[in-house]
Order: sequence, then structure tokens, then C-alpha cells
Amino acid sequence: MLSTDMQAANNAFGWPVRTDVPPAPGLKPIWEYGNAHLDGFAAFMADRAEVERWRQTLTLYVGEVHGAPSPTWLGLHPGARH
Repeated sequence: MLSTDMQAANNAFGWPVRTDVPPAPGLKPIWEYGNAHLDGFAAFMADRAEVERWRQTLTLYVGEVHGAPSPTWLGLHPGARH
């Protein structure tokens, strides 16, 4: 699934996980969008009211989250560089 050929064949609806495979036609590479950066994610998550608004909106469209919880605890700031 991660080969260049498979990523190119399956990116018709979005972005491939490989940086050497272009995104779907009409899309820029994901990191060229101003709201798709890792540093901004921590700032977004700090605004708990905004996060809850997004959670409620997504729940409205796709339903409640199902499945077992994560087997590990990721901490208060997963992905943060300390």
C-alpha cells in the first residue's frame, strides 16, 4: 500500500502519505495549506472550546466514535517536542 505505484493509484480523493507522489489533481501538497501544520495543531488543541465545537460538528456528520480506547496514554501534549 505504501509503494509509489499504489500511492499514485489511490490518491484520487486526497493526499498520498508519500512526499514523492503528487496529490490528487487540483490539490496543493498538504503542507502548503496554512491550516495544515504541526505547530498550529498544538495551539488549536489548547483552545478546548474550539476543539469541542469541531468534535460536535464532526459527530453530527459521521456519528459517535466507536471502538476500544488507545492501548497507551499519549500524555497531555502528544507529538510535542520537549
